[in-house]
Amino acid sequence: MRIVTGEEMASIDAITINKIGLPGVVLMENAGREIARRLIDLYGMEKRFLLFIGKGNNGGDGFAVARMLKEQGVSVLTCIVEDEAIFEGDAKLHKRVYEQSGYRWRYWKEMNRTWSEVLCEVDVVVDAMLGTGLRGAIREPYTSIIKKINLADKEIVSIDLPSGVPAGEAEMEGEPISADRTFTLQLMKLSYYLEATKPYYGEVETLPIGIPPATMNHLEAQRCVWGKDEVVNSWVKSNPFAHKGSNGRIGVIAGSQQMPGAAALSASAAIRGGAGLTTVGTVSTAIQTVATHVKEAMYTAFSEQSGLIAPTEEELFAFYEGKAAIAIGPGIGRSTRIKAMIAHAIEHYTGILILDADALVYVSELHDEVKKRRSPLVLTPHIGEMAHLANESVDVVKQYRFTIAETYAQTYQAHIILKGPHTIVANPNGGMTVNHSGNAGLAKGGSGDVLTGIVTALVARQPLETALSTAVFLHGHAADLLINQGFSINSLTPSDLIEGLAEAYKLCE
Repeated sequence: MRIVTGEEMASIDAITINKIGLPGVVLMENAGREIARRLIDLYGMEKRFLLFIGKGNNGGDGFAVARMLKEQGVSVLTCIVEDEAIFEGDAKLHKRVYEQSGYRWRYWKEMNRTWSEVLCEVDVVVDAMLGTGLRGAIREPYTSIIKKINLADKEIVSIDLPSGVPAGEAEMEGEPISADRTFTLQLMKLSYYLEATKPYYGEVETLPIGIPPATMNHLEAQRCVWGKDEVVNSWVKSNPFAHKGSNGRIGVIAGSQQMPGAAALSASAAIRGGAGLTTVGTVSTAIQTVATHVKEAMYTAFSEQSGLIAPTEEELFAFYEGKAAIAIGPGIGRSTRIKAMIAHAIEHYTGILILDADALVYVSELHDEVKKRRSPLVLTPHIGEMAHLANESVDVVKQYRFTIAETYAQTYQAHIILKGPHTIVANPNGGMTVNHSGNAGLAKGGSGDVLTGIVTALVARQPLETALSTAVFLHGHAADLLINQGFSINSLTPSDLIEGLAEAYKLCE
């Protein structure tokens, strides 16, 4: 499923109407039918609805919903926010159909006088006021209406997106509707995936309204949801004659004297994630600890300095040999020798290079080397690390996470896994996927090390771009399965997550 901004949705509507030839009034009719059906499914025939209608297409959808509910015998109070003279085009036509069907509406200025009495007559408030048409700050009378609705202690359902919430990355100006549920039409809206705006959506359901897929071909931004169907449909099954070598030879450079656990987590996840042969490069003092937890891996002891990895060039070239993918970063610490190792790998390792955690600290100082690299480079930052890479504040990255991830990926020809709720995978060709799996149990130290291991295993066995998106999904899917099995979000650990991969991978088989 595609993810769009308000401007992109408007262009899709325009192509559907003007090029495909499907009239806008038909799209509104389809929207009204689908929303009315779901409202009755969810709330039943006995609930009483108050429907707020604003100008524009969102209001036209609202008139269609109100008419279809009334046709089913459902109790509906229909309220127009502004003067009826402002309605035009398809919205005006649906208003006329509503009226000529024998149904009445009231002005907000009239209903406002008896607001307390009105609330006693309704169970569910339906918001069809602003939709994707909002530009800039919320204005009166919408400002006052939204405050009253939010304070009404009623179930609130928004059409397409909550009024006052921008569809894209623009900042909110004023208090928006705080919906319990949103029926988004045809495609997901980008703001659902942003920290500042997602809470206002409530539960989200995407409803089809008959827009053909061909209307989306012109979009420059290729953002898609990556879920179960995409994972299953893109999965390349192992050859029945495969052996450990053909299932992916990978390396994990991780850990230090003080942080051996990071190496254990990432290596264990790589092995559980299907890697055929996994070699861990770390300091000699960590090998015994890591090997106690990861019996299936092989080990390389690098030279060290003050308990941190300090490999020679000869040691690095030997480690690179024969490996399809190498991950560097979990628990390695920071030093000038670490920076030199990262620079060496970027310049000389010709397989798929994954940089995570401490390794990301030095990437912003090595941008020239990154631009010269010709083999695939995968970076796995969380929000703070992305801010460092892009030389932006954390708040800016949170607000513009799609734009920043996309711009960085294209500028430096790197694959970016921007971690967090709804992790984004941005590829150098402009393609982006957004993950829907996972829960708050992943918000613990070590979860990222597990993801790095899964990523490293999968990129050695699956096509690169799909492997990255699939790794992110399976990481979250394992957490979801564990919660469904009775684990607590508060007590879920990265080690539990590795064990949960066995069940998560059944999806692919």
